[in-house]
Parts: sequence; structure tokens; C-alpha cells
Amino acid sequence: MHFVCMMIVVLFSLPTLAATPQEIMARNTRAIVYLQVENENGGVLDRGTGFIVSHDGYLVTAAHLKVDPTQRLTAVIGQTQGTKYRLLFRDADDDADVALWQLPQSPTCRYSVTINTNPVKVFDRVLSLGFPMDQGLSPSSVSLTNLASERGYYKVDGYLQPGNSGGPVFNEDGHVIGVVQGGTMPGTQNNDIIPIALAVNLIRKRNVRAGIGAPVPFDDSCYALCRNQSHGIEKWETEVGWGPESTGWLGGGHNQQDECNKIIAGALASRPDAQISLLPGSAGMWEESRKDILGHVEYKYYCRGTYRSGPIYVEKQSRACGLWE
Repeated sequence: MHFVCMMIVVLFSLPTLAATPQEIMARNTRAIVYLQVENENGGVLDRGTGFIVSHDGYLVTAAHLKVDPTQRLTAVIGQTQGTKYRLLFRDADDDADVALWQLPQSPTCRYSVTINTNPVKVFDRVLSLGFPMDQGLSPSSVSLTNLASERGYYKVDGYLQPGNSGGPVFNEDGHVIGVVQGGTMPGTQNNDIIPIALAVNLIRKRNVRAGIGAPVPFDDSCYALCRNQSHGIEKWETEVGWGPESTGWLGGGHNQQDECNKIIAGALASRPDAQISLLPGSAGMWEESRKDILGHVEYKYYCRGTYRSGPIYVEKQSRACGLWE
């Protein structure tokens, strides 16, 4: 008994399995954007990172990535080259250095991050994802060393290169705990992290449907159209009469339905994509009997129905089809 109790204590004290940096990066690449501040001629004035927080394309970044009326902020999703979107400004908190922008004409099917709501601790391992310098999407694995810097930001023990500013910082659950500040404000350094709660204030102010604490499900319209077994059967390629088949003569004590079920199971053993349904009533099952010379009664059971094969499943949009690409 003592051993069992000790085992229970050990099992409950084991840490939950965390996502690996590779898993976090793979899961969130399509929710992270490369940002450029451009002049009216397309010249690049500044660079940074942002991350999408809602399926309709709202994204968070650092407020110090500013544009004047002659400039624009553009985004490329998941990489530095590709389709470029001109972002629409929505709101900013300059004191906290967080801003909210939105992808133009966004469908409700953008990939988005999940935002952390649990307390963070010193020594927590975290992962920054961003576009440092002229590099592609790059991870930086660091630890939290301070939760109350001069400006109320977190600090980490690594060097976060220019270009990471505005990018997400994930905990080991793969949830965003902060935004890279990058040392652009008085009293800050390149390893300062803006607590995600400051961005959540903006998100809630704008009534953005973000994944705060848990992912937000995609709308059904986000999923591709396909035929899948989970949708049910629309029709069959082949539909023909089956039987009658019989059991042969059997002694007493047998059930007619059970015997027909056995015959059907044997007929379908090599055809998992087929189906046999019995005709209703006595047209589908009947029996005959006889007595041997000793007076023992024997029975023969007959089964008849419809054989169907080649199911064609219902075509519709569902999670089984995967998201539209």
C-alpha cells in the first residue's frame, strides 16, 4: 500500500509534457508576419515582426513601428518574401509600446496564436519567434530572468536581435506570454519583453475575437469541400439483390437473426466498404424444418437482401477536409 501511494505521488508530481521549440514554430509559422515600414516609393525604412491574434486578421506588434501619412506598413505571412499586404491601423498604446493592425479584406480563416492567461515565473523557458536582421523566421530560446523591470516589462537572458521587435514570445505550452520590445524606449534593452496583458487590453477594447486562454475554432466556411466517410453515405456505386443464402440444416436452439448476421459477416469479410441489408419481414428471413427418424427437429434458415458496394460519401465542408489553403 505504501508503494502504491508513493507511485501516485510520483505520477502527479511529474511535469506535463511541453511542446518542443520545433512544434511551437511549426504550429505558429502561418500566424507570424514579417513587417516593413515603406515610403511612397517602396523603400524600406524599418523592419519588425508581428503576430496574428484572430481569424479575421488582427495582429499585434510593437507601437514603435510607426508610419506617417506618406508611408505604409506591409506584412508577409510566415516569411520575408511572398504576398505582401498593406496593413490597416486599428489602435495603439504608445506607453506600453503595443499596437493593433489588421490585414486588409481578411477572411475569417487566418491562422492565429493562442494567448497565455496563466502566471509566468522567473526561470521559465520561453521561445521568441521573429525576423532578425535580414534572416527568415528564426527562433531564440531564452529564459525569463526578471518580471518587473523599470518599465514593468519582463527580461530574458538572451540577446534578441533587431527585427525581432513586435514578435511573439511563447511559453512551453505554445501560448504567447509577451511581445519583444527590443530596447527602443528609454529604460529598455534589447532583451525586454512586453507582457501580453498589455496587448490584451487593446484586443478587448476593440472586441477582437482572439484566442485568449484557448484557441478559437475556425468557422465551418474555413474548411475545404470534400467527400469523407464521417459525412455519411450519399449513394452507392453498386446496388444489387443478394441471396437467398442459407445456413444448412442445424439442430434446435439457434436464433434466425443471429444466423443471418453470421452469413452477412462472412460475405462482407473481405469487403469492408460494402453493406448488406435484409429485406423487411419474411421476405428477408424465413426458415424450414424437418424431423429425423428419431423425431429430432432440424432447422434451415434463409436470408435475402440487398448488397451495396462502392460508397460515395456526402460532399461538404468540414474539419475532416482540412482548411482551405
